[in-house]
Amino acid sequence: MTGASSTAASSPPAEPRAWRLLRWFALAAIVTNVLIVATGGVVRVTGSGLGCIDWPTCDGTNIAPVPGGDHAGWQAAIEFGNRLLTFPVLAAAALTWWQVRRTRPHSATVVRLSWVLPLGVVAQALVGGVTVLTGLSPYTVAAHFLLSMVLIAAAVTLHERVRPQPATPPPPRGVQHATTVIAIVAAVVLVLGTVVTGSGPHGGDVDAPRLGLDIRTMALAHADAVWLLIGVTAATVAVTWRSGPPRMRSAVRSLLVLQLAQGGIGYLQYWLGIPPQLVSLHIVGAAVVWLATVMTWVRARPRPVTPDTEPRVEPAEPIRAPTPR
Repeated sequence: MTGASSTAASSPPAEPRAWRLLRWFALAAIVTNVLIVATGGVVRVTGSGLGCIDWPTCDGTNIAPVPGGDHAGWQAAIEFGNRLLTFPVLAAAALTWWQVRRTRPHSATVVRLSWVLPLGVVAQALVGGVTVLTGLSPYTVAAHFLLSMVLIAAAVTLHERVRPQPATPPPPRGVQHATTVIAIVAAVVLVLGTVVTGSGPHGGDVDAPRLGLDIRTMALAHADAVWLLIGVTAATVAVTWRSGPPRMRSAVRSLLVLQLAQGGIGYLQYWLGIPPQLVSLHIVGAAVVWLATVMTWVRARPRPVTPDTEPRVEPAEPIRAPTPR
């Protein structure tokens, strides 16, 4: 009986269900944001970007597409389906915000990110509307994609900050700076990727305006940035191969593998003449690589201390004067 009692006393307390729900909602925010990027890629490569020529309605009168427009029915369905996916994305963001409120207190970072998610989804919907109303301007298309990357970064950071973490010391400052460089270069790669797309043939519609830049030059600049990203990540993997928090080391190794796979897809699509299937896969790959980049950055930093996790110092025993005998 004594052994059983001591085992029960030493086992960690069960995690509250509300915290598990919070992590599931944050994970749902990650998944839905990546999914809407994927469907947006399908919209682009199938020329369905103006399947609904108006916003917030589809044709100026009807919310849903009706037969008889300038585009095929399946193109209108693809564009409208992408619009409908905004509601699951918003629901996941709103549930995350609500669950953060129910599980307070949290660090200021988690609280701010819980607001960024739903407000960002609303902003994303408005940018999507402007994109349609401007006839798929490459500038608004790029902004639409990059805003999704901001939302993915917010969801990943929040999810990492609310999940249980082992009590391990953070990596050296040099490694933390390296992950910051990785994140900055990855952001540059994303921006250059939108420039390549804005200069290429897949604008979302046959009449969509293009940037007018030489796609070969832009592709080379994009590829150079990718090689820089791979080099910095590989160096970080080498430095942390036997030291540092295990979760961070696992994340940066996975990131390097994803970068190599994404780079291979990029070169393959260029050599094959930019086929739409590989373009769509490359768009999804960009979101996944960015997700892993943010995860690596977050795991390289110590978790902020919240009021409910601050170490408590027990008051010292008062010094008592000896009792006179």
